[in-house]
Amino acid sequence: MRWAVETDLVDGALISRVLSSAVDLVLPLSCAGCSRPGPSICPSCRAELAGLALPQLGTVAPSPIPPGWPGCTGTLRYAGVSARLMKSFKDGGRRDLTGPLARLLADSVGRAVTAVPHMGLHQPILLVPIPSSPAAVRLRGDRPMLVLTRRVATILGPAVAVAPALSMAHGTADQAGLDRAGRQTNLRSAMRVRQVERVQGRDCVLVDDVLTSGATLSEGQRALQAAGARRVGMAVCMVTQRRSAALALPL
Repeated sequence: MRWAVETDLVDGALISRVLSSAVDLVLPLSCAGCSRPGPSICPSCRAELAGLALPQLGTVAPSPIPPGWPGCTGTLRYAGVSARLMKSFKDGGRRDLTGPLARLLADSVGRAVTAVPHMGLHQPILLVPIPSSPAAVRLRGDRPMLVLTRRVATILGPAVAVAPALSMAHGTADQAGLDRAGRQTNLRSAMRVRQVERVQGRDCVLVDDVLTSGATLSEGQRALQAAGARRVGMAVCMVTQRRSAALALPL
């Protein structure tokens, strides 16, 4: 299968060029990374993003690894300017960042597919965004991950299809204030698949913005597998760091 993005995009120079070309099409506002007047991502912040590229192309996993974890691909470390950009996109209404972030996620999706043998040989792969809670939708006015996933699909072409198949089965607390055990408890059986026939026997890639403990993606994986999905991969834009200098997720 051929993909519309290069699988070595995590190279810092390539990330910088992709982000630069993507933001050229956006009307000047201010930089979402540093608030300087000008493009959505200024040259200085693009350079900082390039330095946050993950050092390897392989899959990552939280530590400890959740049972049945299939591996997850990412593109950047979630720190500094990358964290500011993602927060601006999700919570600050900066949908002008959709293009640059979608390019990074599309690269991650391409590598997630190649990491799973025989995925997507006979039918388009379903890109399944992690769902927003009803409260978050009311607050933001849309579903950021669905917006991002739809742009990823336009980048990757007919090899993929967007399937917003997951929904929240019950309310959950804000994950940001919870430790690993709390995140797992908070999300236990929290997701369900709408229209089970949509995912039965299909290859799926779960997509999310940031990988932290793995609890959110693990719950999405459980729900898809319970609904009969054949294979489930995972892809994110960014992965978190430890509270020390080391990368949180072993490569």
